[in-house]
Formats: sequence, C-alpha cells, structure tokens
Amino acid sequence: MKEDVIIFDASVFSIDTVKRALYRFADKCSFDIQLKDNEITVKIHTDSSDDMVARIKNEVLDQDLRDTLAKETANIRTLILANAFSNTGLIQ
Repeated sequence: MKEDVIIFDASVFSIDTVKRALYRFADKCSFDIQLKDNEITVKIHTDSSDDMVARIKNEVLDQDLRDTLAKETANIRTLILANAFSNTGLIQ
C-alpha cells in the first residue's frame, strides 16, 4: 500500500472543504486527517499508482471555489427561491 502526505494551510482552506474533496476519492483511497496549529495534514493510503496527490489538490481547490461562489451568491439564491415560493400559493 502506498502512502502520501499532503499539508494544507488552514488559513487558506477550511477543514470542510478538504473533507468534501477527499470524499470524492473515498472509493479509491483511505485518509487520515489531522488538524494541528494552522495545518491540515492528510495521509493518503492507496493501492493505485495514479497521481492521487495532484488529483486531490485540484479537487480541494475546486471545492474551495465552489464554497466561495456559494457564499457570494447566497443572497441571490435566497431572493430567487423566495420569489419562486411566493408565486406558488404555498405561502400566504
């Protein structure tokens, strides 16, 4: 079994973002996650010869950007949903 380690800066990426990214590879790897000081350390255990480290780093970045976009558009989504429900007759 191959083991790699990735360290993420917790001031850049949240632990939730890292977990969401790792979950995408749960069928290919297992992980040990440790949060210490300002670092998120991830040990990756895999039988695969893929470049899993690069794939995980890209996925963490993708999840972080998705989280940023969700936060930036939250008010607009709420407004759209409120408008949609107000036109259904469900809310008086």
